[in-house]
Amino acid sequence: MEKQPTTENAEANTLTIKLHKELMKRIKVFCDEKEIHVQEFVTDAIIEKLELVYKERRKKSRL
Repeated sequence: MEKQPTTENAEANTLTIKLHKELMKRIKVFCDEKEIHVQEFVTDAIIEKLELVYKERRKKSRL
């Protein structure tokens, strides 16, 4: 499964979520260290999770 385009070159929607303060702090520290935006981190995390779910589904035997 190929990575989808980022919001820089594609239409985008807004997603609003609530995260625990401590988790948000960890995300910000990580992003600062890697010099990436939180939006980029979250987008990549969602893409990776979707790819993992897709791969897991493909592993299941078919009747």
